[in-house]
Amino acid sequence: MSNLKNTEDKTVKLVVFLSDDERTKFKIACARSKTSMSQKAKELIVAWVESEEEQSS
Repeated sequence: MSNLKNTEDKTVKLVVFLSDDERTKFKIACARSKTSMSQKAKELIVAWVESEEEQSS
């Protein structure tokens, strides 16, 4: 078996607390964009982290 499996990133769960209204608006916006809430949250977090890293350089 290949060692590539061992180098894959492990996926972990992140809990985010939103009001019911915030969650509903986010869910609707994601549906309109034809993406999942999880995928959109990941995109937003990754973009923000990259921006922070650029500012720190």
